[in-house]
Amino acid sequence: MIKLKYLTTSIIALTAVFALAACDDKPESTTSEKVNEVATDVNNVVKEAGEKVDEVVLEAGQAADSAGKKMTELVDSADAAAEESGEKITDIATDAGNSVNDAANSVSDKASDMATDAGNAIEDACESAKEGVAAQDTDC
Repeated sequence: MIKLKYLTTSIIALTAVFALAACDDKPESTTSEKVNEVATDVNNVVKEAGEKVDEVVLEAGQAADSAGKKMTELVDSADAAAEESGEKITDIATDAGNSVNDAANSVSDKASDMATDAGNAIEDACESAKEGVAAQDTDC
């Protein structure tokens, strides 16, 4: 953008210089020759300006292409990270579910064992009480 500004300024300055040069009081060349020279010079400057614009456009296209490639790389990287995170979350949820299931089974097993122990203790107490009173049927 700055190059284009300098180029435009240069074209304007050169046009002014050539216009002033055409007003020279020396009759060395004719007006038509001076106009032809100025036209040729302006044509050359415009050609150079066009080449500069082409260069700027090419550089801008290359920069846009490079930016597009970088964006594709970033999107691919983010996609891979999201997929990996999803897999980790699934693994954590599975592990947590298994831990809860194991804990529930352990609590159930302990409660069952405690109920069995309590029943056995009650039966033993009953049998002891029947033996203590000399009951004929000691079975509880």
